[in-house]
Amino acid sequence: MPERLVTHKQPLFTSRFVLQCVCGLLYFVSLGLAIPVLPAFVENELSGGPVAVGIVVGGFGVSAALSRPIVGPLGDSLGRRFLVVCGAVCVGCGLLGNLWVSTVAVALLFRFLTGLGEAAFFVGLASVIQDNAPEDRRGEATSYFSVVVYVGLACGPLIGEQIADTVSYNAVWITGGLLCVGATLLGATAVQGRPEKAPLAWPDTFIHRPALRPAVLLGCGLMGFSGFLAFAELYVEDIGFARSGLVFATLAIVVVSLRIVLARLPDRLGPRRTSAMAFVASLIGLWVLTFWQQVPGVFVGAVFLAIGQAFLFPALFVMAVDSAPFNKRSQAIATFTIAFDLAVGIGSFLLGGVVAVSSYSGAFFVGGCFSLAGLLVSRVLIKPDR
Repeated sequence: MPERLVTHKQPLFTSRFVLQCVCGLLYFVSLGLAIPVLPAFVENELSGGPVAVGIVVGGFGVSAALSRPIVGPLGDSLGRRFLVVCGAVCVGCGLLGNLWVSTVAVALLFRFLTGLGEAAFFVGLASVIQDNAPEDRRGEATSYFSVVVYVGLACGPLIGEQIADTVSYNAVWITGGLLCVGATLLGATAVQGRPEKAPLAWPDTFIHRPALRPAVLLGCGLMGFSGFLAFAELYVEDIGFARSGLVFATLAIVVVSLRIVLARLPDRLGPRRTSAMAFVASLIGLWVLTFWQQVPGVFVGAVFLAIGQAFLFPALFVMAVDSAPFNKRSQAIATFTIAFDLAVGIGSFLLGGVVAVSSYSGAFFVGGCFSLAGLLVSRVLIKPDR
């Protein structure tokens, strides 16, 4: 039976909201388990070389990007619960399937399944978080949800690496599968079913065009960040600092702290001012890394970059959500998040080419130029905040 949309007068912190966040935490930890383990698994257990590792690892993003335009309309017509449950089941099967993998080709197939599940789960859970959030606190809800994503993807690799080192690869896949079982059960109970006035037919287009504006801006803001993630470790080694983990930890701590402490800032400032602040901070961070090639410069640059990333996604995400009516919300979120998949893949590739012809500093400089472009374009694509 269709369920009514929770009105904007409802408080943000309800038992359902908490359970949805726990559901997301279990899921993103399971997803994070494979990040450090899968490359070693392909190389050691499947005798795959660097190309095979890249193909299997990258297959996840390709599958997710191709799936999002399809899962968006499904979330609007069949309900957010359908996406969350099916997404968690697909990811769980994708992880457990590695128990029987013996070739790179089969590993790639299960990785495609995991990418499909990721697209469905994220769009479904992100949609229902917005469905239940008060209208004037959607940015705050997005900030808390993104903290769940960050914490899960930060803890998952640590747990996965520890399990692989002390037990086995198979134990990692089983642990991931069990976490997805927990996410599936919570999703089935805490996420609403098919809403009233849900569309019964496929839309004329799988892309929600109004969501392309914030998607373009998100892509600009993530290009430099993806280059930082790809080359920061090599860069800090190049300047004589061997503890890149401290740099990444600093960035993660700043992002999570700001999204918790200043969770309501995107709602108070609006998307135009919040995104402008984020682009400026990212630009400063990347250009500090470019021109201050010393250990203190790395940490200062990482802090400014973290400030930018802390506020960019919540501000633009709310803009994408606001661009669509309720019965097209999942489609808008799917369109918006395609930018994440493409920016991470294209950004690493493009800035890798810059490194090849210049240096790591040159790549960070170009990444900063993308942030500058995002700032300038945002003046056109985002209406002034009231």
